Amino acid sequence: MQEQVQMPGSAQPSPAAVMPTAERPLDPHNIREAIAVLMTQGQIEMATEMADLARALHPHDPSVLAVSALVAEVTQDWFKAHALLTRLHHLQGESVTVDTWRHEIRVLRCMGSTLQAFEQVQKALAQYPSDEVLHKELDELRALCAPAAAQAD
Repeated sequence: MQEQVQMPGSAQPSPAAVMPTAERPLDPHNIREAIAVLMTQGQIEMATEMADLARALHPHDPSVLAVSALVAEVTQDWFKAHALLTRLHHLQGESVTVDTWRHEIRVLRCMGSTLQAFEQVQKALAQYPSDEVLHKELDELRALCAPAAAQAD
């Protein structure tokens, strides 16, 4: 087996050093780590392929869905990101994390679904009433939705 030598001062290992092998199985942790390294090194296409593989192998793993959604967000594949975050949200159930809410709201905004994002942020604040990021989203969405609500009247 070839051992990867990390250069002094380098922050991340090479992609080859974190790729799953016989010694590094295709478990969610190793896959997430490999995707993170690929993303930081700008190898977006390979990270996307790794995320797709991860979902095929671990379709119900929350961390695999989360990292896959992040890859989709980076590539601005809003519909894919939305589908993945929706699956993650349903998988997390009543214990949906504040990060899942934040990403769902951001993706909805990027898709142009402002009213749906506004509804989601209200639901998120019911669960996380002191979250500052959600309050900022609410303020921004309220301002964006006000003209639409006025036109509907």
